[in-house]
Amino acid sequence: MDDLIHPARRHRRGRRCLVAAVLTVGAIAGSAGSVGADKTVRHDAAGEIGQVSLIGDSTLAGVRWYADYGSLRSFDFVLNAESCRRTVVASCISREGYRSATVVETIHTLGDELGEVLVVMSGYNDPADSIDDAITAVTDTARSYGVEHVVWLTLRSGADVDYSDPQEQSSTDTFRQYNERLIEAAAESGGFLQVADWATYSTGAGDWFEYDGVHLTPRGVDAVTTYISGILQRVLAGGDVSPAAAPWTILVPGAEGEVVAETQAALIEAGIDVPGGADGVYGNDTMVAVAAYQREAGDLQVTGAVDEATARSLGVYGEAEEEPAPTTVPTTEPAVVAPTAPAPTTVATQSSGVDTGSSVPTIAMIVLGVFAALVGAIVARRRYVVKRRRERRWARTHPATSPLRSVADDRRADREPAEHGSGQTRSVLGGSGVRGR
Repeated sequence: MDDLIHPARRHRRGRRCLVAAVLTVGAIAGSAGSVGADKTVRHDAAGEIGQVSLIGDSTLAGVRWYADYGSLRSFDFVLNAESCRRTVVASCISREGYRSATVVETIHTLGDELGEVLVVMSGYNDPADSIDDAITAVTDTARSYGVEHVVWLTLRSGADVDYSDPQEQSSTDTFRQYNERLIEAAAESGGFLQVADWATYSTGAGDWFEYDGVHLTPRGVDAVTTYISGILQRVLAGGDVSPAAAPWTILVPGAEGEVVAETQAALIEAGIDVPGGADGVYGNDTMVAVAAYQREAGDLQVTGAVDEATARSLGVYGEAEEEPAPTTVPTTEPAVVAPTAPAPTTVATQSSGVDTGSSVPTIAMIVLGVFAALVGAIVARRRYVVKRRRERRWARTHPATSPLRSVADDRRADREPAEHGSGQTRSVLGGSGVRGR
């Protein structure tokens, strides 16, 4: 096989700036080649660890864009990662100007090259209603080619994630659903499907990701290749890396969905007033109710956000009285995303001994809720303005790879609306490429 691992010369414009990677043609142990659009990277380690394959969307494509394969070089591997890729339904058109094959189509293309273990890092562009079909199709198709295990990386869905599918068919709520279904499917597969908890492992590692919280920086590429290599060694040695439960995503104002409704119902059952009831929308009233519950519990940090400890206490995640189950990867404490509220002075009545300062939301709590809402709105507006300025600067400097329009967009302008992919690269056959956001 051609060895397509190239050294990279990188220039970065700061931690959250856009990146341009200039790839030079080279080889590690033999013949040279160049990686172009929709091409598979192949590496022969000439070792005895095993043959593996990696298929992903743009969250894995950073490994190819930076041509930095790290610890993966100890394996014989094939890698195919493309921007705007979906798992089972037709992929969206990327800013590179083409529609990549789906994960399932790529499995068929690679066929006998898949090896013993297939690593999947995909799902960020998948519509919510395709999750079950995607998991089933990937596992069934991989099994048909003799793959022994499919290892699927969990999707990041924490408070630092600001990414959705270009056609707005997915969001952090979708990513959380994906993780839950992956864990359930892994438990039912008898060890064939295993889940590597990348979401938990990368918690708090902000410098691993671009501003959207999912696409990799150079540090992130080093981290993910090291992480995947360790997971592969354990799986090839007969281990099972799947966590016992999907990682908990901190709930903050603005969150919506079933998990929010379950949390609101649990608050009401615990005697906390939630105006509007369990409507599945995490607004200011829910934040105030959460803070009141945390204050009454006594052993929880009063933030107004539902962190893992609060979720366990409410009984909406894991067992309320049990310690968190050990994960298969190192974890870090999630960052607090809501302002910490100072506890108001408790006024106790001598006649009844009732703590009137915590029985109902007080004026101080209401003021806190309004203040937190204002801060959240200001922060959200600031993030939006900074993002738009960044995109305009990039558009002026690199119009062909602008997040606002691409060369392909201009060609399609008279025929159909432009579509954009997730974190991208422009690859030029001959060994050079430019990456844009």
